[in-house]
Amino acid sequence: MSRTRAARFRWPLLATLLTIGLQGCGEAPAPLPPEITAYGLTVETSRLAPTLRLFNFPDYLDPALVDEFDEVYGVAVIQDFFDTNEAMLARLRAGGGGGFDLVVASDYAVGILVEDDLVQPLDMELLPNRDGLHDRFTALPFDPENRFSVPYQWGTTGLGIRTDRVVGSQEDWATWGLIFDPARGPRFALLDDPRESIGAALLYLGYSVNSTDPGELALAELLLTETRDRAAAFTPATTGRDLLLAGELDVSHNHSGDIGAAQEESEVVAYVIPREGAVIWADNMVIPRGSEAAYTAHVFMNFILDPAVGARLTNYSRYSSPNEAAWPMLDEELRARMDVLLGGGGMDRLEFIEDQGEERRLFDQMWTRIKAGASR
Repeated sequence: MSRTRAARFRWPLLATLLTIGLQGCGEAPAPLPPEITAYGLTVETSRLAPTLRLFNFPDYLDPALVDEFDEVYGVAVIQDFFDTNEAMLARLRAGGGGGFDLVVASDYAVGILVEDDLVQPLDMELLPNRDGLHDRFTALPFDPENRFSVPYQWGTTGLGIRTDRVVGSQEDWATWGLIFDPARGPRFALLDDPRESIGAALLYLGYSVNSTDPGELALAELLLTETRDRAAAFTPATTGRDLLLAGELDVSHNHSGDIGAAQEESEVVAYVIPREGAVIWADNMVIPRGSEAAYTAHVFMNFILDPAVGARLTNYSRYSSPNEAAWPMLDEELRARMDVLLGGGGMDRLEFIEDQGEERRLFDQMWTRIKAGASR
């Protein structure tokens, strides 16, 4: 059954409120046994915290999985949300971990968190389900020794298209020129994300998303400044998705899963990866340094890595699973999409965004200049 957009937004909050409400009335829950063996791991219940504070992107965790984790382990998962990695990084830096026990962070952001000493090494003995990961999602550039992070979901960043409003074919649409070429003319929005939008401009110009060459960045800035005045908006992914569904956009620079969710609701939405190349990303689970529920966070990580749980997560999020053991249980459409990328040479066109260390200030300064005057 297709989930409606409104229901998907309401459920995480409702699930949290219902959990809190039910715990505040009625009979106390039955005591847990000393050990629980489930999802491939034997857990010492005396080491579990009563709550797990998770910092996550919106609409990115099936509420039924939150309920199941609580039912099995007696742990309430309380989520807080952010729209961009930059907002997440600012929150964690301001509070030395922000009071969270587990954080979902994108690839390059993991590198920054490690560099800033804001996350702790993982105990691999508590993560036996990690063995199910596909080799493509181990030893990734931002965590080459697999010490600090475990993949959560992955996807690509391309273009969501209203096929009833944009003329042409799939081949015609598969170019960043659809938004950067002023002759094309659709109503579009760019992601409100510096590395993603600057990366798209660099790719259109024939450069790497990770270029720090001053000349190449200057050309990308000029292109984005010119494009800014034609853009309907800079949006978070979920907002861009909703505007596309509402018909207020013809094209949305967006993530594969958000457009996948839109496709569930509308037959006139398509998703394309531009031929010039695109961003591949992996969101990952990390444990902030100083977490008081690090053991519980490991248990949750292993729970998410369980093949059946991982398949349910991906079938809900409409992104892609890094967990090869989960693939046989994925929806046929999602499995087919991953097969194209992983087996058909599609990965050759994709780049991970990498943390540029001291050079990241170039992107921050450039984005500030580009966004200046974005509101008209």
